[in-house]
Amino acid sequence: MITVHDRTATTFTTTGLGVLDREIINPIVTEELGGEFSLTFTYPADGPAAQHLVLENIVAAPVPGLEQRQGFRISEVVTTIEGLLEVTAFHVFYDLAANLIADTYVVNKTAKGALTQILGAANTKHGFTATSSDTVTRSSARLVRMPIAQALMDAGEDNTFAARWGGELVRDNFHIHHALMRGANHGVVIRDRKNLTGFESAIDFSTVVTRILPVGYDGLLLPELYVDSPKLGDYVVPRIRVIRYGQVKAITDKDNPREGELPLDQAHAQLRRLAAAEFSAKHVDEPSASYKIRFTDLSQTREYADLARLETVEIGDTVTVRHTDLGIALTARVVAYEYNPLTLQYISVELGTVARKFTSVTRQVKTAINTAVAASDAAGFALASADGKNTNHYGRIQPANARLGDTWFRQNGETTEIWIYRLTDTGQPGWVALATDLNHAQVQAELDAARAEVDQALAAAQDAQTAADNVATQMASAQVEIDQTKSAAAGATQLAQDAHDVAVTSDGRLTVASLDPTVADAAGRPEGALWQVRVDGVIARQYLLTNNEWEQTPVGAAMIGSKAISQAHIADAAIGTAHIADAAITDAKIGSLSASKITSGYLAAGRIAAGSITSDKLTIANGYITTAMIKDAAVTSAKIAALDAGKITTGTLSAARIGARSISADKLATNAIQVGLAGWTQSIRITPYQIAWYNGSTLEGTITSAGMQFWYGTRYIGEFARRAHKDKPNVQGIVNQLAYKGDYVAWTYQKADGGTYYTCLTLDPKGLFYGKAGIHLGSDLRTGGYKFYTTGSRYVTLQDCTLTGKGTYSGWVGQSGLSKIVFHTYDLMVVTNGSYYNMTRLFDRTKDLMSRMNAILSLLNQGWITSISGSGSNITWRYFSNTGLSAMSTNLA
Repeated sequence: MITVHDRTATTFTTTGLGVLDREIINPIVTEELGGEFSLTFTYPADGPAAQHLVLENIVAAPVPGLEQRQGFRISEVVTTIEGLLEVTAFHVFYDLAANLIADTYVVNKTAKGALTQILGAANTKHGFTATSSDTVTRSSARLVRMPIAQALMDAGEDNTFAARWGGELVRDNFHIHHALMRGANHGVVIRDRKNLTGFESAIDFSTVVTRILPVGYDGLLLPELYVDSPKLGDYVVPRIRVIRYGQVKAITDKDNPREGELPLDQAHAQLRRLAAAEFSAKHVDEPSASYKIRFTDLSQTREYADLARLETVEIGDTVTVRHTDLGIALTARVVAYEYNPLTLQYISVELGTVARKFTSVTRQVKTAINTAVAASDAAGFALASADGKNTNHYGRIQPANARLGDTWFRQNGETTEIWIYRLTDTGQPGWVALATDLNHAQVQAELDAARAEVDQALAAAQDAQTAADNVATQMASAQVEIDQTKSAAAGATQLAQDAHDVAVTSDGRLTVASLDPTVADAAGRPEGALWQVRVDGVIARQYLLTNNEWEQTPVGAAMIGSKAISQAHIADAAIGTAHIADAAITDAKIGSLSASKITSGYLAAGRIAAGSITSDKLTIANGYITTAMIKDAAVTSAKIAALDAGKITTGTLSAARIGARSISADKLATNAIQVGLAGWTQSIRITPYQIAWYNGSTLEGTITSAGMQFWYGTRYIGEFARRAHKDKPNVQGIVNQLAYKGDYVAWTYQKADGGTYYTCLTLDPKGLFYGKAGIHLGSDLRTGGYKFYTTGSRYVTLQDCTLTGKGTYSGWVGQSGLSKIVFHTYDLMVVTNGSYYNMTRLFDRTKDLMSRMNAILSLLNQGWITSISGSGSNITWRYFSNTGLSAMSTNLA
């Protein structure tokens, strides 16, 4: 059954706003493994449910492999000139495509934990839940400004659930289940059918790998280098591929092994196991094969019987395909299907490997571009460092002394990270990452398209190195001249000081001067330039150029050396309380303390000597002792003389404090008894006269002495009650009464636990349910031979009727049992007075008789003589020219 539901619906076990089965045209559910999941169909624009086929409403339809009907949210409705609606709807899972994760960091969690955190980080609340059957895999991922659907399913991006945890997702309405692999191998085997209508196949040998060179973390290799496939000899030459397993780490420091590191022999064994699994589990040593089977075309062929078993598979299942011409048997998975949810049959099934998504292709392009740009930037910074004013640093340890513009090539495992020492967003200098992934193996594998740009960048770097060597030579020659002029420079220092000379870096980003900057000094300097005012060789203050204006900024901690601040540099009374760490003043720092200085706070009980407070020191004002001063549970029954019930203003009495049968009906206020039901917004309210249940503040139903009534909003739908005949009060019974604002009454049944409900009998007086008013059957009607009465006492029965020599067939029987209308396999039989007549034969005989009568009429209409009189040449006669009748029609239809 295919139904349409309101856009807020979250379950689809009812008929919703209407059933589409009778009028729907060509419904197709399409699902790809890890890809599209959609429903398309056509519907008459004047159909009974057309007004509900609007954007964001949900259409529920059965799909293979899932027990519950799945919801598809309408995303497009196109009206054609033929008066049809072409509807496109996507699975409700794609609601998560419009819900964003601002920033969340999943750290070392299982798949279930990761799914919970990802769904919990949504910007907008939703009703999705998730589970996983993989309890072993742990990983981490940083998700920033990413839609949830992309974060879950996009294997092309590195920081996503699909890329880090792997596996496959089952989308079941608002629930997501993660499994290592969907489907199973049920032993389905088919044979390749070339040149067969409705069957397409393709085999690709270019993806075959028979020898793997596994590489672990930090370039870890096997002593034998390679792991071979059992099918190595099936091909002319070995097909070799390098596969990286960065999670396999060997211990580098035996005394201080790090987390995740293994002894060398165990690390080698892990590499061999992972490489062997590529052959046994992923079948990389087999050709890639794809097949597409269209059942509507194949059903007309005699070979269909061999392929019919494919109608029982589900997405993710594994199928074996035997290629008799190649002498091989290949395994392929069901990666996509098209399904008719009305007939519950496959339209087509696609077998093969999971298709590469567009994102995986764009990722390689993006990586190539980013790495080429990073290499170009690296060359540029190498050139900048070659001018002798900046320094290139290398190694794992952060350089202790750095200047603005310095470059640090940081080794991090197998990767080399480039950091630049420059002003950060806070205005303070610091190390900023330029590129954090220049892994050579990755560049070789993914960046062939960017090789030319990288080569150009490397050439530029080599030119920079040559320039650096030339500068070094020039600097050596200049050192002699510098020594000779050192004394002259010392004398010129004072002159430069008096002339307020300004020292500026080559790029204008750092200026050292003895005076504060002016507006004119901002000209020609870049945004973020720094101006330092030094007095007696130390930084007195500094300014930052922001929007072409100098703003004073504090000297950052990075510019002050360790232990560089001495007492001589701290002015008297300069240290405020904000500069003293909390709890930093101890007894040793306090010489004496006057009691008059204690002006706030309280002395702890431990600071008051026992017995030191005497009665003459203690005065308690009236009303001074508050409840906070009385120990909890310190006031007992013996201390209370009397207690007025009016003083009990908070809390509630427990059931044990209320005597049995002590609350009578006159003590209950209206809606006094309310019971929480199915969440915070629904409740049952009990009064002495009725039991009512609400959805929030909206009444949905009541039970009173008059029966059970139902409402929908402000509409009174009907009731289930005991009633008397309107003219006979003693004639009592149970009624289902549909009110004026109610639409239908239905008797339904369920085929399986948790499954869809189907209608077997429906009263549709307005025609809103089925489109036509009346009582509609949704199941077979078995009368058992009972009577059907007319308004009087006359009746007929529907019985099995036996015709001598013909057999037994169903028929309508009159009251006497001698008159019947019997439905033979091909003919209608009429039984009158106990004898039956074949109406087909009767019509044939009647038609033959009419043909004979027409032949006689044709002869008579030629005329005939009735009398002759006279003699000789005077003879007269009388005649009729014709009968005046025309031929009868022999068409008895």
